[in-house]
Amino acid sequence: MSEEQAFWLLEVLCDRLLPGYYAPSMHGTLLDQRVFEALVHRTLPMIHDHFQAVDVQLSVASLPWFLSLYINSMPMIFAFRIVDCFFCMGPKVLFQVGYSPILKINGEQLLKIQDDGGFLNLMRDYFASLGDPAHPNSTDPRTRAITRFQELLLVSFREFSVITDEMIISERKRFRNEVIHSLESFSKRGAIRNLKTLGRFTKDQVGLIYDALYMAMCIVPQSAPVNPSPVLLSSHHSAEEKPETRIELRTFHHFLSEIATWARNEKIVSNGFQQRVDREIAEHEFIDRLFFFWDTSCHGALSFQDLVSGLDGVMFNDLMENIEWFFNVHDKNKDGFLTKDELTVRFDSKFIFRYEVGDAYLGAVSRFMTNAFEYGDALLPPETDGETKDEEPTTPRVIESNQPYLNLATFRMVVLADEVLESFFETDLSNSFRLEVIPDAEVPASSSGLLGDLWSTIATDSNKKIFNMFTDEIGKTIGKHQVFQRPSIGRYTKLEEPKARESLLSPSMRKSPSKTNLAGPTSPSASSLAPSSSSTLTVDVKAQPSKDLPSIPPSASLSPMVQAVNARLMERTPFAIDDAKDEDDESEGEFDGNDNDDRVMDEVDAFLEAHDSGLTDADQEVAKGFDLTTRSLQ
Repeated sequence: MSEEQAFWLLEVLCDRLLPGYYAPSMHGTLLDQRVFEALVHRTLPMIHDHFQAVDVQLSVASLPWFLSLYINSMPMIFAFRIVDCFFCMGPKVLFQVGYSPILKINGEQLLKIQDDGGFLNLMRDYFASLGDPAHPNSTDPRTRAITRFQELLLVSFREFSVITDEMIISERKRFRNEVIHSLESFSKRGAIRNLKTLGRFTKDQVGLIYDALYMAMCIVPQSAPVNPSPVLLSSHHSAEEKPETRIELRTFHHFLSEIATWARNEKIVSNGFQQRVDREIAEHEFIDRLFFFWDTSCHGALSFQDLVSGLDGVMFNDLMENIEWFFNVHDKNKDGFLTKDELTVRFDSKFIFRYEVGDAYLGAVSRFMTNAFEYGDALLPPETDGETKDEEPTTPRVIESNQPYLNLATFRMVVLADEVLESFFETDLSNSFRLEVIPDAEVPASSSGLLGDLWSTIATDSNKKIFNMFTDEIGKTIGKHQVFQRPSIGRYTKLEEPKARESLLSPSMRKSPSKTNLAGPTSPSASSLAPSSSSTLTVDVKAQPSKDLPSIPPSASLSPMVQAVNARLMERTPFAIDDAKDEDDESEGEFDGNDNDDRVMDEVDAFLEAHDSGLTDADQEVAKGFDLTTRSLQ
């Protein structure tokens, strides 16, 4: 046999005859062991029950048989015969040969063992004596010539010929789900155990992160294995880092869509026939920025530990910690300041609120941006000409867009000035990260009959998409097709008017060149009139050197534009407080009330005098005393 023939024979052995036997997880070997135990339980329940009673694992002996094709278990001359039969008749030979020494030949001895050691010794002694006569005390010379190995082959292929390739394939499909789940559980426990820290998570919560991670890796596989950056200086005594499974940016997008509500687009589609939820992965720079923020080791990829530590840094935060976390995510160069570019270009938190009901969040972000630039400009050191010391400071100096502009303290103050943003950072931001149980992916079971094959052919993902498109078109035709975007936060469920912005600065500090630049170029006549909110208008009047106010020219000498502005200033929206009365009106009302009380008392007296015939003298004296007391109190 040439080298090429040996290579292709190895390929047939590993990929066709024994699939998954020599994979890193050895799932094929574990699957066949599960099939082998099930067949033993079916054909000889007595031995199976005895093994269960004494806690003997059948795979302790059978696993080396299947892995080495019996080469390491029996003498080489007999093992080669087993290998020849294996290549001729397929993997069923491994099961047939395995049943012979257990079920038929050594049944009585197996019922006497009490532990795994006795089981292994019995099998080792039997395989070592395969060249001995099977019936040394027989009087027939032909019977004495039969060896134990010949007896093994005779029992295997005659009495266990009912084991076919179709039976093996069917049993593999039946137990495949169970074996895969057991492997996943074992891998999950190992990965969680190898983490350096769990943070504030429990093991069950970390298990949910693990499920979301590997679901994303199955749907969006890695383009190439991501290796850590090489170390330039290393010593021989330093321990090498254990290789970790890492995900790239594309896989991270899908992972985050399973965790964060704002990282996915969910559309509720109703077409009159069905109602479903279509989920799409959101694409935005904020997600990319979060990926690199969590990549603390600068590998260009995230490990399981990076994801756990990153989620721990946001899911358990309070108000102040969330504000600081959000600030650090947007602070690209980590200098403790946000530049104007990071505020305008990169700071686009409207992405999180893109599908919220109403304009409460969008109005809060707009007010935040205006207040941030207004207050940031006010804190800048003013520019002076340097010629005279008595001159007042001029407008704040203008800095470049990539220079430090806003620090954490100012950022926190501007956020806390808005109650909508305050509630978002206090509860909504952490609650938008949700660890939910991911349903197990069902492995297709073995098809039985024509209907099973037909259903497995029809019920595919592509056919489901075609069916959904077909029902959507019918729904559009009959006018019942509706699409609703599910909000990410969901705090506001009805439309509300956005609140007017209130400036954080006093009128003397409200010169903001950045705010003017954002608003665009204005005419000289309109630049002196800058509204600070939606309901007020502030007129910037420069302080005069003298205390006397300048005389106001008559309206006839003013230009038409100034007259229009004055008329606009005199107009004011009526408020409810205009209907309220002042103190004088209230005092007059009190006097009127006293006069009314006097008139009532006079009428009561007149009535009593007119109808006093029924009163006794004592009652009349009491009534007069009550009347005098009332008048004295008045």
